[in-house]
Amino acid sequence: MRNRKDDDAAATEIGYVLTFFLGLMFLTTFSIWTFDIQQATEERWTNEAIQENLREIAEAVERADSVMRLDSNASYAEPVELRLSADIGLGLILILDDEKITMTDFSESRSFSQDISAASSATHSSEVDLAGVQVLWVSLHNGSVSITTQQPGF
Repeated sequence: MRNRKDDDAAATEIGYVLTFFLGLMFLTTFSIWTFDIQQATEERWTNEAIQENLREIAEAVERADSVMRLDSNASYAEPVELRLSADIGLGLILILDDEKITMTDFSESRSFSQDISAASSATHSSEVDLAGVQVLWVSLHNGSVSITTQQPGF
């Protein structure tokens, strides 16, 4: 013979279990949603920092070109502080040629470019691994503009 109290207690327990699982489902959904928002924000900030780095490096290269136009025997060096200097996981490489500065990762899935005018007779050539780099040096020496991680010794 079944007891009415036992049936009510079992129904209450099943209700608790279902409420717990419903709460767990909502919490999981909320956690995934907030994680997606955080990832999208981080991606946007990273892209903006990369573009700002490129802009500042391109401006330094343009200033080195201006010095070259004034005096073809001049030497010039300028430091550029990088954003994202602590983010080694991005695996970024900076490439300078006579037409542009490119910042890309090893897989080339993320690539940003900034055109330069190259309005002087200087050659432009560099490739720098940016992992852990905080400061880059844009230098003009012997008719060549380059980018290095070390301060030039002139």
